[in-house]
Amino acid sequence: MNLTIDENIFKQYTGLKVGVILIRNVNNTRRISYIQSLLRGIWAQRQKEFEDKDIHDEPYIKAWDEAFGMFGVSPLKHQHIVAKLLSRAKGGEEVAHKTALEDLCKYFNLKYLLPVRGKDMDWLCGDLNLVYTKGGEPFRPINSIEVYNAGEGEVSYMDKGGIVQRYWNYRECERTKLTMRTVNSMFLVEDLSNMHLDKFGEILREMGMNIVKYIGGEIEEYILTPENPSVDLGVEGRRTADDSKIPLQEKAYFLKI
Repeated sequence: MNLTIDENIFKQYTGLKVGVILIRNVNNTRRISYIQSLLRGIWAQRQKEFEDKDIHDEPYIKAWDEAFGMFGVSPLKHQHIVAKLLSRAKGGEEVAHKTALEDLCKYFNLKYLLPVRGKDMDWLCGDLNLVYTKGGEPFRPINSIEVYNAGEGEVSYMDKGGIVQRYWNYRECERTKLTMRTVNSMFLVEDLSNMHLDKFGEILREMGMNIVKYIGGEIEEYILTPENPSVDLGVEGRRTADDSKIPLQEKAYFLKI
């Protein structure tokens, strides 16, 4: 099973680099107090830093605002993940803790101001591709029983089951979300700021070291570029998946809560 970035994405977004951190054989069942402390610390730091600043003046944020605008999506209505977290921190919201992997994802987003999203690789179905949608592809948002159909020309990560991550890093799907049962996962780290490749690689290595230090597991790091647009994820995933169809037991669960 491969992750591949379509060459047309690289052509339109010329500064794009995508870091891939493969995390295998991890125990995500425990909540780890030190990770929670790291997240609370960076949350408070960014809250103070942006108290009197416009988030969208930040160069890294501007790059993503412009990227969203290029395919007709408002970055104010549909905030990319870093802007969303900064807005919550600036607005005085308390940090919400989840699993260790999810908390590390949030921490990395805020520490490096780079979009980071996590995926349970065992729930992928077929190859994962960053592509332009043709229109009509199903997207079931995380923690939801609603299914939406993509418009034409959206930049999204897709597999055979549907859209795994919509509008670059705006929102994830329910099927591949990180949970306490996650064993094999990956972090997708995206850059559109023309950061030097060496610096970007150093950040990925720091992330990988922190994952191993605090959670464990086996780590591999890759950078996808126009010269190297694909990586083997090393998992089999699901044989079938269809995000347009929601099992009755899942509907009952979500309606109950």
